[in-house]
Amino acid sequence: MASPPSSAIAGAAVSAVALADVIAGLARGLPLPAETSQSAVSTCRRIAGIAAPRLFTLSNAAAIAADLILTVQTVARDAAPADASAGLYAAAAATRSCAPTSASPVLTQAYSLARALCVSVEATCLGEAFLCEARTDFGDRQAASAARDRITAAMEGTIDRVAGTLGQPAAFVLTTAAGQTCAHLVDLSGSLQPLIRAQAGRSFPSTALAWSLYADPNRAPELVARNRVGTPFHMPATFEALAPKV
Repeated sequence: MASPPSSAIAGAAVSAVALADVIAGLARGLPLPAETSQSAVSTCRRIAGIAAPRLFTLSNAAAIAADLILTVQTVARDAAPADASAGLYAAAAATRSCAPTSASPVLTQAYSLARALCVSVEATCLGEAFLCEARTDFGDRQAASAARDRITAAMEGTIDRVAGTLGQPAAFVLTTAAGQTCAHLVDLSGSLQPLIRAQAGRSFPSTALAWSLYADPNRAPELVARNRVGTPFHMPATFEALAPKV
């Protein structure tokens, strides 16, 4: 097999360093077990400092891609799903600026290896984000609906890029993950209560409001937490709550 041109190798090396920085930032930004965070950052440093400068062949690029993908998967697995999904969406967006660009058609073609590396990591971040959305314990119907909106927004434009860069099989896998997660969220929404804006007229203790809404004063901490109230004895006159079941 012929070796890639030097411009393709150089472009892929640049992208590898930039991607390693993105994934290291993801690991640092999430509340992870210390061992997971340290391992992820160490892997990214090794890629940026050792593997990328020694990227000379397609197999070298594939090895870097595999390390980055495995690191993303490990971080996503070990973080709380709600935290991880937000970080993964942000990381996926950041990968889009990691490939070098040029007005030269020759260089644009040569940078296809760099783009493939970037899109591979982007697709992994999104696939893991979708899985995290599916694992998140949403507390209300609107939150589950917002997750579906995030998935839809993430897929806009991405699926064409994945198909064009990595091929239809990769696009099919990502589309299937998005579709199955959205279907799960639709099912979940049916079992969740919607949020309402409750009007009490004046300030009451949270226990009184919980009794009024749910006939259950033990749900007072839920109202306090949802509305970020400093003291449970003085709830605002207008507050957010789950709709009571009828």
